[in-house]
Amino acid sequence: MTMTVKLFLISVIVCSSFVIYAQTQYLLAQALYLGDPDAFNTTKEDCVWKREGSDYQCPDPAIRIILYTSGIVKERLVFSMDHPDWLNDSEWDSTKENILLVHGYAGGDNTLPIAVLRDAYINHGGYNVFLVDWGTLGQPPCYVAAVYNLRPVSVCLAKTLMRLRTLGLTPEKTTCVGHSLGAHICGLLANFLNFRMERIIALDPARPLIKPGNINRLDSGDAKYVQVIHTNAGHYGEGGRVGHIDFCINGGRRQPYCGNSTNINLCSHIWAVCYLAQSLYEGSEPMAEPCNRRCPTSILLPPARSRTGRFGYALGYAIPMGQKTPMSASGSYCIKDTKPPFCPSDASTLGDKRCCI
Repeated sequence: MTMTVKLFLISVIVCSSFVIYAQTQYLLAQALYLGDPDAFNTTKEDCVWKREGSDYQCPDPAIRIILYTSGIVKERLVFSMDHPDWLNDSEWDSTKENILLVHGYAGGDNTLPIAVLRDAYINHGGYNVFLVDWGTLGQPPCYVAAVYNLRPVSVCLAKTLMRLRTLGLTPEKTTCVGHSLGAHICGLLANFLNFRMERIIALDPARPLIKPGNINRLDSGDAKYVQVIHTNAGHYGEGGRVGHIDFCINGGRRQPYCGNSTNINLCSHIWAVCYLAQSLYEGSEPMAEPCNRRCPTSILLPPARSRTGRFGYALGYAIPMGQKTPMSASGSYCIKDTKPPFCPSDASTLGDKRCCI
């Protein structure tokens, strides 16, 4: 092969990669209720690229940990690494389970869809809710930069968690919940902790630019128990098995109630948060039963029940998906559901109107 031909092939590969990256940026920029990419206040020139190295400073003002407390007035407290007893000086409750919420691309402190899940945990009242806001490092239309920033965000977040542990946070009572790119942050930060994470709940982990086997990719080795909920596998979300247990909603690819939306894949990707929000409340947990190794294209199986009429945890029986999934369960489980999860039918019904189509 001549040098000219080699250079030509290299240029074709580079150009093709650039087109793929550009298309991915544009598609992902439409994510999470952000509408028309041309309406953003930011441009490519505003993208922030964090370079991990000797000059990287952590704590980083672009990465905030916010503690939300429940009550008549919702309060938010930004974690300070320098405060000698920050947890005990806040309304943090050591008897409750800790939830670390990590948003995805184009997210932030008070953005959809993570705000739905944040409010569900707060309103439940049984959890300490910590939200990780890394929004300025993953703002649209900077999806490529957001993927690039996963590692420095995870490094800084790990340092913060280790500091919180010295202040009294119990790892055994802490779950990292991440949506889209946030799910990969939950996985990646485990590589920089001096303790083993208890549990990760990954909501449709992002697929674009996240290569199989890449160090930035969530996998089952990132915590004692990794649960994954697939709602748009193979498009915006990861396909195939990822965690110790993988739940496939309506085949894991496209949700039937998203059929009339302007972007069925995006709608499907987002609604994973509503399934987890619904799972917080006793008696409302989505129930799933064992299925194939990968998310099937269709699910015709009815919910499995024991002879007593109650759902069981044995092989072949249905288990609750989400917050109350038993950590002894593993494999692939499926749910067939034709209605939007956590969508209230009236003012007295459990749910959040933002989960309605």
